[in-house]
Amino acid sequence: MMRGTPPYVIFHETQEVIFLIESGMAYMGMQSFKETLGIPDYKGMVCKSKCQFKELQRQEASSNGN
Repeated sequence: MMRGTPPYVIFHETQEVIFLIESGMAYMGMQSFKETLGIPDYKGMVCKSKCQFKELQRQEASSNGN
């Protein structure tokens, strides 16, 4: 994970990145986060639930063959 970037999951096949942002206004920096990750054209989304985010992490791992 990059410093200053909230936890994230990237789905390259659908060109989506999902950030765990539980509260606050960090979502306003989503474009900057995507640029830092080198994927500025991906669709950015916010997940506010740690439980749902953990499930997304499992999906990402299984789609990468882990």
